[in-house]
Amino acid sequence: MKQRVAGTPAAAEEQALRKKSDVTRERLIIAAAKVVGRVGYDKASSSRIAEEAGVAAGGLYYHFGNRQALLDELLPTLGKEMVAYVVAKVEEEPWGLGREVAGFRAYLEYLSDHPEFYRVFSEARVYAPVAYASNFAATLRDFERSLQAQRLKGFLTVHDEDLALTAHFLTGIRNYVSEMYLDAKPPRPMQIDNAVNLYRQLLSEGLFRG
Repeated sequence: MKQRVAGTPAAAEEQALRKKSDVTRERLIIAAAKVVGRVGYDKASSSRIAEEAGVAAGGLYYHFGNRQALLDELLPTLGKEMVAYVVAKVEEEPWGLGREVAGFRAYLEYLSDHPEFYRVFSEARVYAPVAYASNFAATLRDFERSLQAQRLKGFLTVHDEDLALTAHFLTGIRNYVSEMYLDAKPPRPMQIDNAVNLYRQLLSEGLFRG
């Protein structure tokens, strides 16, 4: 096979085609996430996704091979996007309680702007179990590392052996607060300030006396 030389018209044309293909692939992932967010994985048909993306039905199969392969891409893609959003929001925050609370706020802000993420995540356990397991393990691992850094800097009082449990506790709060808003019929707008204030109180003061 003849190799295209960089900088030639043929190489530029090939690069443009690859870029167009990447854009179409991204559009299909975004469209599939939105469709799953509205109707769930089981009703997210290839035709619905292609229509949402504004591409021919065959485009889905060209880029992903089959519908399930596309659905398996949703959580890893959105999960990385969500983590990047949260990291960008907290990276300038000093270590300590404020950084953890800022991360919680950023998570809720992301969900408020991308409500489809919640259903993509929650239903993936059934419809994309490999993606779900991988994403959940990575999320907990990253969270545990963050908590370990907080502990080493003297801001977190739990012992090393309880870090994994703490990561599960705090992840559970995120998941169930999300569910309260997004599983409501009809879905409720997120009261981010209320949730953040209670989260801060829970971590700094507790909820009970005596």
